[in-house]
Amino acid sequence: MKFKIMFSLCLMMIGFTYGQYDWTKGELVLRNGDTLSGYLKLPIINKAAVANSHKIKFKKGKKGKTTRYNHINVNKLIFKDPTNEEIYFFKYIKTSKSKYQLFKMLYNSDKIRLFARMVSEISAAPNINGFITSTGYYPSDYNEYYVQRKHERIASPLVKIGPLTKSFRKNAMKYFSDCPDLVTKLKNRDLAQSDLLRIIKEYDECE
Repeated sequence: MKFKIMFSLCLMMIGFTYGQYDWTKGELVLRNGDTLSGYLKLPIINKAAVANSHKIKFKKGKKGKTTRYNHINVNKLIFKDPTNEEIYFFKYIKTSKSKYQLFKMLYNSDKIRLFARMVSEISAAPNINGFITSTGYYPSDYNEYYVQRKHERIASPLVKIGPLTKSFRKNAMKYFSDCPDLVTKLKNRDLAQSDLLRIIKEYDECE
C-alpha cells in the first residue's frame, strides 16, 4: 500500500540567511528503535560557508543538556505544526558516495520519493547570541529538491542552487527518461518546475 506525504509546494528561489532552525518540539527516531521526545534544532546548509554541520541538536527540555546526532544513529525526525496539526517528516538521504544530508520528505511511495530543503548562498553575520537563526520552523519555501527511486542508493538533484548546475527541465528529462509520455510533456514545456508535485505523481503512475 502506497504511503504518500503531500502538501503544497512553493518554489520561490530566494536566499535564506539563517544557519539553523530554532529549537522546536519533536521526536527523534533512532536506528536502534528508540524514540526521543523533546526539542530539536536542525541545520540549514549555507553554500557561502567553508564548512557546514549536518548534525541534529537534541535536548529533552528547554534547559536540558544538548546532544548531537547524525545519519549514523538517526532514522527520521517527526514534527507537528502547532498551527495546523500538519505532521512533517525529515530524513537523512545519501547525496553522494560518502555524504548524507538532511531533507524534508514531501512524497513517499513504493516507487519514488521526493525530498526538499532550504539552502542559503548568502553570507550573514551572527546575532548577539552567536547564531544565525530562522524566526520559524515550518516554512513551505524550498530551493533544492532531490528525488530517489526506491532501488537507488543515492538521491539525484532535480533543483539545485549554485553555479554550474543544470536546469530543472534537463535534470527531469534525464531522470524520468523511462517514462516517455512525461518526457514529452517536459520537452514541450507542458510541465515546468512549478508542477513538480504533479510531475512526481505522474511518474509514480507511469507504467
